Amino acid sequence: MDYLKSFAIDQKQYSFKVPLTRQQMAGLTGLCVETTIRTIKGMERAMMLRIKDRKIMY
Repeated sequence: MDYLKSFAIDQKQYSFKVPLTRQQMAGLTGLCVETTIRTIKGMERAMMLRIKDRKIMY
C-alpha cells in the first residue's frame, strides 16, 4: 500500500483509496483471504488505515 500511495499527489493520512480488492491483496501477498481480512482489520484498530463504505483508505 505504501508503494501504491507513493504515486498519489495527496500524501495525507487516509487520503488514498486502495484500488485493490481483498482477494487481489491476498493473491499479491500469497496469503489466504481470511488472513488478509484479519490483518486489514488489525491495521484499522491500530489506526494505520480506515475502512469507509467497504473501501480501504490508506
